Amino acid sequence: MQGDIGAGVYLRSDTKIEPLACRWYAWAHLISPVQHALNIAFRHIPVLKSFIANPTVHEAACKDPEFLGAPFIHLTRDDIAEVNRLINDTARQCAGLIQFAEDLMNLERRLQAGAKGFSLEEIYKTLPESLQGLVELTYDLNNHPSVRIIEELVYGSSLGDAAIQEVALFRTKDRQRNFFLNTPRTESTDRLIVPLRFADERFDILAQSRITPVSGVELISKLNVPADAHDRLLQFFTTEPAERKQPQYSGGDVRVRYFGHACVLVQTSKVSILIDPLVVCEHKDAPGQGQAQLTFDDLPDYIDYVFLTHSHQDHFCPEILLQLRQRIGCILVPRNNPCNVADPSLKLTLQSLGFTRIQVMDPLDCVPIADGDIVSLPFYGEHADLSITSKHGLYLRVKGRTLLFLADSNCLDRALYRRLAARLGKADILFIGMECQGAPLTWLYSPYLPGPVKRKDDESRRLSGSDSERAWALVQEVGCNRAFVYAMGQEPWLRYLCGLQYTPESRQIVESDKFVERCRSASIPAERLYGCREMVF
Repeated sequence: MQGDIGAGVYLRSDTKIEPLACRWYAWAHLISPVQHALNIAFRHIPVLKSFIANPTVHEAACKDPEFLGAPFIHLTRDDIAEVNRLINDTARQCAGLIQFAEDLMNLERRLQAGAKGFSLEEIYKTLPESLQGLVELTYDLNNHPSVRIIEELVYGSSLGDAAIQEVALFRTKDRQRNFFLNTPRTESTDRLIVPLRFADERFDILAQSRITPVSGVELISKLNVPADAHDRLLQFFTTEPAERKQPQYSGGDVRVRYFGHACVLVQTSKVSILIDPLVVCEHKDAPGQGQAQLTFDDLPDYIDYVFLTHSHQDHFCPEILLQLRQRIGCILVPRNNPCNVADPSLKLTLQSLGFTRIQVMDPLDCVPIADGDIVSLPFYGEHADLSITSKHGLYLRVKGRTLLFLADSNCLDRALYRRLAARLGKADILFIGMECQGAPLTWLYSPYLPGPVKRKDDESRRLSGSDSERAWALVQEVGCNRAFVYAMGQEPWLRYLCGLQYTPESRQIVESDKFVERCRSASIPAERLYGCREMVF
């Protein structure tokens, strides 16, 4: 393409733009500085050192699909030098973050061991420098101490420095990507890594090239790509635009496009609402029913609202959000619990990604839209009993239809949905997640825990959604006349984020099959979604 670099070029449909933080795939908790610090200190460095100490163990685990989501780096002994370099670079570049994480954890342990109800005032005098002015020490009404971090100030400090942010361009298929939580992104001949802060406006030229041509010369100039990497950059582009399947909708009904997992686009001729954006950026990723027939290219040029249900990696995906930044009218997010380090602010996270049009919603807040309104719903489940409030469901009224989206909710108390139905009315169509046996507490949240968790407690506190009984109870309360099971993480292009591979005997499949059959027996059309679908209501 060297001769065409001045002409308009498009990003190839199968090109990935991975945001990286210290060479790790940047999910939401690697963008918020406090959680990033804890992950570096108590997840990344330990697993990197474990790989150096026993590379053969990690290498063997790579070959077993059962260990896809386990804490084993999916690299080989040939990568030892690169991993050693990453350990040294992390220790040097992130020394402040590591010190902050260690000081914060030590403070938490000190409070839990010694604060029994007596005043906490004297402790402020002994705070390490890294925590001074950034924390508030409190008791709850049961005299349990806790640390509240003033997150807004952390972003404005050296801890919020985004100099360790980069983007990686490559064309590996999604189903071949390494799992986000256990494997860093190392240098390779097929991956071009460019230093670029996520909030940088230059990112938009990359995103724009998905749907409109950009100058190759401008790309090279703005991204400061060295001369010997020009050809490597241009291999990710083409002069041919992607084929797009009617991204705009002008009909008189409600068009619902299911892009896989929990990603659903609801459109009328006047408004578009995209829920939990997570789409494949390549065609024909998997054969048969799971084929990615709807891709990133099929999203509309402008999306009025994006609704994010919670911050887990398969619902809040910076990789996709960054590429939509200039195409989104407003992002709707739930309010977080600032007293819980496991619950960072989604608003602050999005702001650090360069978003400015963000609306924080409390339960039952309502946003009027053309043809209807959007209502935020309370959310039970999938957070291992942690006091996390940045999670909500969606009740959508549009053109006389009502749609209910409960991605990873668990119907722990059916009376909640009885109260919601009494307040809002019944729902015509239900989308419900049924990953009823999720990962244990420590799988995602271990870097934030100040002490060990008993195995039986860890196994009992899971990131689980509803089983068949609870899902059926929910149907009875909301009175839907059609039900879809979704957000099951089974699309092959999502393995790098979900780490799931069920069999017909897996509890999640058995329970969702039972639920679908029970609905059908009650003359309620129901199915478990997989792949991509388009429906018109």
